[in-house]
Amino acid sequence: MRRSEAYLAEAQKLSRTGSWAGTADLLKSTYWSAEMFRIMGLPRRDNPPTTEEMSKHIAPEAWAGILELFETARRKKTTCDGEFPMVLPDGSNRVIRIVGHPVLDAAGDIVEFVGTTIDITEQRQARAALEKALAEIKKSEDRLRVIVDTIPALAWSTLPDEFLNQRWLDYTGLSAQEAQGWGWTVAIHPEDSTKLVETWRAILASGTPGELEARMRRFDGEYRWFLFRAVPLRDDLGNIVKWYGTNTDIEDRKQAEEIRTAQARQAGVRADVSAALSKPVDSGEILRGCAEAIVRHLDAAFARIWTLNKEKNMLELQASAGMYTHLDGPHSRTQVGELKIGLIAEEKKPHLTNDVVNDPRVSDKAWAQNQGMVSFAGYPLIVQDRVVGVMAMFARQRLSAATLDTLASVADSIAQGIERKRTEEALRKAQGELAHVTRVMTMGELTASIAHEVNQPLTAVIANANASLRWLAAATPNLDEARDAVSRILRDGNRAGEVIARIRALIQKTDTEKVRLDINQTVQEVVILIQNEAGRKGVALRMDLAADVPPVLGDRVQLQQVILNLAMNGVEAMASVADRPRELLIRSRQHESDKVLVAVQDRGIGIDSQNLEKIFDTFFTTKSQGMGMGLAISRSIVENHGGQLWARPNDGPGVTFEFALPIEIAGAT
Repeated sequence: MRRSEAYLAEAQKLSRTGSWAGTADLLKSTYWSAEMFRIMGLPRRDNPPTTEEMSKHIAPEAWAGILELFETARRKKTTCDGEFPMVLPDGSNRVIRIVGHPVLDAAGDIVEFVGTTIDITEQRQARAALEKALAEIKKSEDRLRVIVDTIPALAWSTLPDEFLNQRWLDYTGLSAQEAQGWGWTVAIHPEDSTKLVETWRAILASGTPGELEARMRRFDGEYRWFLFRAVPLRDDLGNIVKWYGTNTDIEDRKQAEEIRTAQARQAGVRADVSAALSKPVDSGEILRGCAEAIVRHLDAAFARIWTLNKEKNMLELQASAGMYTHLDGPHSRTQVGELKIGLIAEEKKPHLTNDVVNDPRVSDKAWAQNQGMVSFAGYPLIVQDRVVGVMAMFARQRLSAATLDTLASVADSIAQGIERKRTEEALRKAQGELAHVTRVMTMGELTASIAHEVNQPLTAVIANANASLRWLAAATPNLDEARDAVSRILRDGNRAGEVIARIRALIQKTDTEKVRLDINQTVQEVVILIQNEAGRKGVALRMDLAADVPPVLGDRVQLQQVILNLAMNGVEAMASVADRPRELLIRSRQHESDKVLVAVQDRGIGIDSQNLEKIFDTFFTTKSQGMGMGLAISRSIVENHGGQLWARPNDGPGVTFEFALPIEIAGAT
């Protein structure tokens, strides 16, 4: 990374290009490169100058133009580009070109602006000299030749005769004879030659000025980017008598553009990967979002992410984006140490190449050649020296050092995200196990009440069975009475079965399953289980359930556990009360416009105000025999349902526990 930064700083110095970053509203600069301070004639310091400081070095009308340029870029979320005059602190006049680019997040909002500032004073001076020279063309052809040969640009003219200035000939190393006709095209990069010739022919046909960018070969064989411009000269009748043109070296500008593009891509992929890792979805969808971000911002042909199954020592494909999106096939499961992906995991080192076809680790070279693959980058996903997976991508172009640095940073973020997701899943599993244990313990406390609930219908079954036998044993069997007795046996048997089914549901260890629920029915099911226990302890149970309560989306067993825990806490809180009626009230109603509220109110001894929030902490309890787990688990369950659980003291004796859940929306999952 330090080497890349050094290269970047040297490139900026050579090209007289400074880079900067600013806030989304462009009211404050957050970063200036060293070259920015030099261009602006200011001593280098840690923080960029303020907007007020900058306005002192730029004429009011030019400053207004800069502000208008930035405002347009911010409003339209597009790249801005403008040239402005300024006066340096030493009094010298300069011309700068400002290019700014908005960095957007996944939602399309501006995160920040990045850009470059280029000192184009010499370019403007050269342009001015050229324009002055062209103005003299009409006066004297001889004078034109002298001027064109001395201006700091590659100049030429054509039709009816051809002329190339000495700078053009010296730069390309061609003689005037070699460059005649279409001979000059040998100095154009092969990839750009066809397009340049076609564009030049179109300009000739249209008779209008035109321009094009292409790479031009210097006498030593090095190619540099040039801007080709052509302008027609017309006579008094409007007929074209000659074409004049210049080739301007824009290599420095191109490098600055590449730097800006690389910065924007780096910021974009990091922002999208960060957004994907923060989504509350399953790990497969998170990793797919990361792979898609790599394809989208780094021009990958396709990108894939594997996670390590430690028990099997196997890399399992979790996400694939780009030209391949399937998760099956020969590379879906790769043993550590096998193929290039398995070797990356085993060696704990990246594998990088910009020559895929000749890479010994690429097994299917025919496929790579047919698909035009040029580069491959694979990174082990490591957390504290432990491999948790592998990230890899193929591309049809070479990968720059800046892109590889970005990929290394992204790989580290994805590794941390995988580890965090695994930790969260382990925590949820542990919470589920703990919740199950708590339910079993609570049901143990209700043994007497449950026995009563089951014994009642069983006693009725026995009584009705004896009655049925008597009716059938009579001299004249009373079949109607016997039939009624059997019907009552069926009713009471079903009642006992329902009680047992509710108990099994609460005790059974199952995965979370959120369905559309009537919260009132859920409350009533809990009340049936605890009413005898409450009565045994002298507590009167009352319900005040609003009839118009909308349904919620929730796990029935988990929400029953919350209500059961709150209700049993209320019953126990009144165990020592002797000076007032012991009453437990459970209420339901719609809360605000989008929630359902359930309240459990007791008339017990209450809770000290300083403990009202502590009671939800794990292992905090006010009971002599309590474990301090029930309320912590209850709050966790409610929050996992998108709701809130809290406690407040009553106006009179006791305390009220309330929880609010979001209303179920049709189509939500």
